[in-house]
Parts: sequence; structure tokens; C-alpha cells
Amino acid sequence: MTRAARRIRLDLAYDGTGYAGWQVQPNRPTIQGTVEEALARLHGGTRVNVRGAGRTDAGVHARGQVADATVALAEDDTAIAHALRRILPDAIRVQDVATVPDGFHSRHDAIAKTYAYYVDRSPAGDPFLARYALHATRRLDLDAIDAALTLLPGRRDFTGFAAASCVVADRVRTMTVARRVAIRPSLDALAFTADGFLTHMVRNIVGTLLEIGAGRFDPQRIAEVLASGERRLAGPTAAARALTLERVDYGVTMRAR
Repeated sequence: MTRAARRIRLDLAYDGTGYAGWQVQPNRPTIQGTVEEALARLHGGTRVNVRGAGRTDAGVHARGQVADATVALAEDDTAIAHALRRILPDAIRVQDVATVPDGFHSRHDAIAKTYAYYVDRSPAGDPFLARYALHATRRLDLDAIDAALTLLPGRRDFTGFAAASCVVADRVRTMTVARRVAIRPSLDALAFTADGFLTHMVRNIVGTLLEIGAGRFDPQRIAEVLASGERRLAGPTAAARALTLERVDYGVTMRAR
């Protein structure tokens, strides 16, 4: 037995280590593709398209990814969540399923996203963090990093921190949070909240901050990259494995009445 089609919101967490990113790619495992395959099984093999709030890169993780899809299932939201947890691999977990208005769009309706980049500063490196944090092999000047972070918030053109592959014409974004969070004495999270992010934007910012922390750049390099729009002035692209999509925010609760 089926019921009329309805749109659902899926709140997802995943370990991106074994995946080629969020977006479906031919002959490569992706988060989107794996979730679509699981929903197709619930629909007797009929393909179900899933849209995500953020197209995370290969190796990037998520605690708070949001997606949406149209389903035609008799089961209620809780039952769908349980079914997906049984089907999906352990690396992808459905945190919640909720019926939402038909017009809900997980990406277009998002007003902010928060990413965190984890840096392990322990002398030898914590093996239990190796999949989720970058081990800093040199001592970092945290005061310099903190000073550089203060230069990022605001409505700015982030062209200088975008990847060459970025195809978006409008590079202006509003960043509301850029700060270092000390999780424990040897583990920091570099947290960023904005209304949107360009391709590799966070990883390029972090790569620049790490150069600043190592004393190779002055904190003002952040302002120079922003003002010039020159990617060559920024640091290298930081490794994907230490980046996590922490949260996607919406203006109102997106649930159907």
C-alpha cells in the first residue's frame, strides 16, 4: 500500500572517508547516490532523487547535513527513518526524517551553514583523530591565527579563497562566525558560519591560517587575499578529511502541518 507523494526532510550524519563526496558521480561511491539507492529499495526499485543542502567534497564529513526527497510510501516518518538505518551502511546515519511542505528545498531555503575544521596539535598525533582532524606537525602561533580569524566576518568577496574549479559568478558571501574553539588542550576546531560557501573556500582559508600559525604569513594576509581576490596569495588547500559540515540553519521549522 502506498499513499500520496509527500516531501520529506532527511537529517544526515556521515563519515565521508570512503566516499567521493556528496554529489552523484559515475562509478564512484557518493553519499547522495547511496541514500538514493536506499530510498529506491523502499520504493521497489523506483529511483528517488535526493537534494542536499551542501555538496561536500570527497572525504569531507557531516554531522548536520540536510537533504530532501519526494516519497510515495505508506510508512510514517519514524518508520522511514528506521528502514533507512537498516539499509544504509554504518558510515551514513539518518538522524531524523520529517514531512515538510512541498516547496521545501534543502539548499535554497538554507539561511546559513556551519563548517568546522579540526586541528590536532598533540606532539605525536592522536590515531583516533586521524580520519577527522589534521595533525599539525609544527607548533602553531594560536594568537596569530585568532587575529587572522577576526578579519573574515562580514559581507565580502571571497574570490581569493575559491578553487579554480569554482563556476559560481557571484563570489560575495556573508560570514557571521570565524573563530577557533579549543575542544581540549591539543585539539582545536576552526569554525565558520556563512550564508554560503564557494568551492574549497573553507579549506583554502584554513590552509592560509595554518601558514599564518606557522609564521610564514602575517595575519594581515587574510585581508590581502580578500582585497585582491588573488588565489595565489592564499595558502594551500587544507586536507579534506579534517572538515565537517556541522549544521544547516533554516529561518523557520520546515515541517508540514
